[in-house]
Amino acid sequence: MLSNTRKIIAVMGPTCTGKSALSVDLAKTFHGEIVNGDSMQVYRHFNIGTAKPDLSARDAVPHHLIDIVDPSGDFQAAMFKESADRAIGEIWSRNRVPVIVGGTGLYMKALIYGLFKAPRDSLLRERLHGEYHDDPSGFYEKVKEIDPEYAMRISHRDRIRLVRAMEVYTLTGMTVTSLEKGHGFREPRYSALKIGLQKDRDELYSRIDRRVEEMLDKGWVEEVKDILSMGYSEWLKPFSGIGYREIVLYIKGFIRYEDMVKDIKKHTRRYAKRQFTWFAKEKDVSWFQYPEDIAGIFKKVREFL
Repeated sequence: MLSNTRKIIAVMGPTCTGKSALSVDLAKTFHGEIVNGDSMQVYRHFNIGTAKPDLSARDAVPHHLIDIVDPSGDFQAAMFKESADRAIGEIWSRNRVPVIVGGTGLYMKALIYGLFKAPRDSLLRERLHGEYHDDPSGFYEKVKEIDPEYAMRISHRDRIRLVRAMEVYTLTGMTVTSLEKGHGFREPRYSALKIGLQKDRDELYSRIDRRVEEMLDKGWVEEVKDILSMGYSEWLKPFSGIGYREIVLYIKGFIRYEDMVKDIKKHTRRYAKRQFTWFAKEKDVSWFQYPEDIAGIFKKVREFL
């Protein structure tokens, strides 16, 4: 049963497909406000590599859940769900339409369907973080052994989710995948129109390569140096984001600049592939290309609203 029959629009899909631009178009046209559904854009100071909307976009349309967490802070899917719920309620109170936009599949699913409940143990989690820090590759292989399906959906560098997967398994004897299947994500909490954006793979990979170069031209390396100069540890969660880890390795002299660029492009392409695999399994998504299918997208939204 829906907790509220009022409606939201969810814009989802892989990186570099035009989600942010489309969300601004939709918000302008349908009297909406944007709620960020990207797990990296919540962090302050991490701007260029997270592709945060620029000031002109934020001036044109109200944006929520951007720059709300200090880099040293913790932010998880459950916290996103609670924060997004509040933002959506505020947007509805102004008789406007919430447009949720992001490529973090778990965040979007948590918002629309809720999350399964699993116990937590802070001391165990601290120990597991230490084990990951000592041997990230080995830790990933352990998770892959107990929950191969979940491991294939996330990066070997995703420390937070890997530690949580091992914490859940240690405390319950059950994997994240089995708990997700038991939960089923069957009952929607919102009436949501899901707009999925996709691109031809070759075109998408070309767009990714160009955007990486544009981000570096904008001063991405300098951004990372500035964040480190503020005293933030390179082991904080946002530094596990694609590009930031590679740039840290370059700054510390472990890799050459050209290898850094090559690795960022390669890891971003792999991430896009994982995103598409995730969203392809999502129920009731209407798939489009943007801006080619803008008329069809607007028609779908008008019918929904």
